[in-house]
Amino acid sequence: MNEYSTGTSARPTLYTGRRHRVLWVVGVVFSAGLLAPVLFLGAARKGIVPRTVPAGYAAAIYPIALGRQWLPDPGDWISWTLAAVVLTAAVHATLLDTGRTPGG
Repeated sequence: MNEYSTGTSARPTLYTGRRHRVLWVVGVVFSAGLLAPVLFLGAARKGIVPRTVPAGYAAAIYPIALGRQWLPDPGDWISWTLAAVVLTAAVHATLLDTGRTPGG
């Protein structure tokens, strides 16, 4: 069983070093968030985050990205929403290195 609330238990680490952490966060941000669910799926398979995390990011990011193509965007609300979700995913990715998770 995996425990997600413990900080420095015997759970696997996500990053092998600072360079890996930077590449992870850059991948989330510069892919406009589209890589976030895939990267978090890898973390879920290692037992670092619950499996609901990649599903949540996928449910938030992919419809927003598709909505940018098909929905009217007065005031750029779709772009701002996508940016907020992407930044949330990037912050979550960086917090994984310290063993803390948002809201927990």
